[in-house]
Amino acid sequence: MPITILDFVKAEVGDKDTYTAEDFARNGVDMLGGCQGCGATLGPYNAYPSRTGYWRCASCIGDAGYATVEEFASAPPVSCPACGELDHISEPAQGVFTCTECEAVWVP
Repeated sequence: MPITILDFVKAEVGDKDTYTAEDFARNGVDMLGGCQGCGATLGPYNAYPSRTGYWRCASCIGDAGYATVEEFASAPPVSCPACGELDHISEPAQGVFTCTECEAVWVP
């Protein structure tokens, strides 16, 4: 089973009774988001980070999730496979990425 955003924050912050928005922000993740696949609203307990750089729900994660917190924490951000750019990436259609720096288009 892949890890959730909450699994990641727990591993980074440690066991607590309550996790705050600051706990999530300090570790570079949000507390609320949506599924890349179906658009469902997700909280940290049911949001699975995917290799596309977006969250997915349990029904949509498939094999795109991370098996361990360490694997997720060490994953590079989505970057252009042609030029390596990180700051000029857009997603004009779901699951299709473009780089405005070199105009590459790809589907991870």
